[in-house]
Amino acid sequence: MKPLILNNQLNKSILWRGCILASIAHAIMVAHYPELSYEHSWDGENYSVVDGSGGRGTISFIDKYLVGAFRNDNVTRTDISKAIDFFIDAPKEVLEIAKNETLEYLLKEGENGTAFPSITTAFWGDNDTFTSIDNIVKLVQCGGYLIERQLMKSDYAIESWRDYYEMTSEQVELLIAIYDRKVNNPDEKITLTIREIEMIGAEDSEGLSESMASFEEIGVYWT
Repeated sequence: MKPLILNNQLNKSILWRGCILASIAHAIMVAHYPELSYEHSWDGENYSVVDGSGGRGTISFIDKYLVGAFRNDNVTRTDISKAIDFFIDAPKEVLEIAKNETLEYLLKEGENGTAFPSITTAFWGDNDTFTSIDNIVKLVQCGGYLIERQLMKSDYAIESWRDYYEMTSEQVELLIAIYDRKVNNPDEKITLTIREIEMIGAEDSEGLSESMASFEEIGVYWT
């Protein structure tokens, strides 16, 4: 099974920015919907996304590569037996990232009680291309649908997140402001002002705690 270049218009930095935008929208709105705290998270350079209907995925942004893997529990793959086989003919560095990082977030317990990585699709890429053994249709069906908004152009993604979370104009303004600061200075610690925290518009202590934790995962802190 020969890997396909899925899209030479998409690359690591574009998807990273989309995942950051998603995470900021989540961090703002989880203050209102703490029950959705599981949907988006970061652990170092690993971004994970989960839905409530059997889909989960992790994307690792490490060195010059990105490695993404997904599991859709509503899909069965009989053509590929092991998770690492989704990365056939990938560069050695990609295989190492997949084994040591990405797939560690997609473990499933086997019949003998031993955990093993279980996925239904995957891709990898760099700052030039996206590659997968699956075509785009199969990739989406098998779990890639989870990053539909993350792959949109930022203007469209902002509107889509606004609709998804029913964000107010002030919350969207906050989303854009934090996003611009983060993508322009990705390694800089960002501290929100009291006014920016007020723009979140929530008072529930559980929600605010979840919001603070989500922001801290991407290097954004409260005063």
